Amino acid sequence: MNYSIEIEDNIRYIVIPELQKLGLNNCFTTIDMDMSLKDNTMIDRVKINHEKIFKFMNIRPKEVFSSIQIHSTNIEEIKDLKYGKKCEIGHIIPDNDGFVTDLKDVVLISKYADCTPIILYDPIKKVHANIHSGWRGTLKKIGSHGVDIMINKYNSNPKDIIAVLGPSIDRDDFEVDIDVKELFEKAFEFNREVIFKKDEIKYLIDLKEINKRILMDSGVKKTNITTIDLSTKSNPMLHSYRRDGDKFGLMAAITSLATK
Repeated sequence: MNYSIEIEDNIRYIVIPELQKLGLNNCFTTIDMDMSLKDNTMIDRVKINHEKIFKFMNIRPKEVFSSIQIHSTNIEEIKDLKYGKKCEIGHIIPDNDGFVTDLKDVVLISKYADCTPIILYDPIKKVHANIHSGWRGTLKKIGSHGVDIMINKYNSNPKDIIAVLGPSIDRDDFEVDIDVKELFEKAFEFNREVIFKKDEIKYLIDLKEINKRILMDSGVKKTNITTIDLSTKSNPMLHSYRRDGDKFGLMAAITSLATK
């Protein structure tokens, strides 16, 4: 599937049009918005951003679910509109890094800078997952947890699941020291194909390829996986913690089932 960059009111959004046609509203925000909630003063800004995003996506959700992300494998099933504690910008679920639901009129949001946003969608069962996978979450194979929930709780066939790996830090930009490199070596048998020596001190790790293989190992077909080839660190259109340090902002991956 190809992605496109669309502009509305001078704000850029990244979308997968084919996914939309199959019944999943979707978009990734860019540096034109900061979706972070570093303190309570930012709630009003995020609320306004939500309104702009939903206008762009042409949706009017009944509820919005997002998380306080902790780089875990915790993925919550949203089974009713009252789940979790509600605030001005929707339901915020603590200690969580992903959602799965088959409810319509519900928006799922994950937030990221250099981490990998993962969208999973079963167009047959009409269920989708929206997952945040940082390097720690990748080590823990959070993507496979999302697939497992869809299989075991929603009767999805993994061969039907469509996956999108959103903009994230790419191999040439994700530098690590030997301690992190050794963690990935122990976690993945195919480590020689995704870990590369940069110099005498630093190593490069291909998180996008690792997440892709995690999904394939869970039964998702290679041809059903789309990787958006934009690196958060090197592309000025995107937020990046590694590039911007303490001044970093957050982007959002937004998904909802189409009502028609």
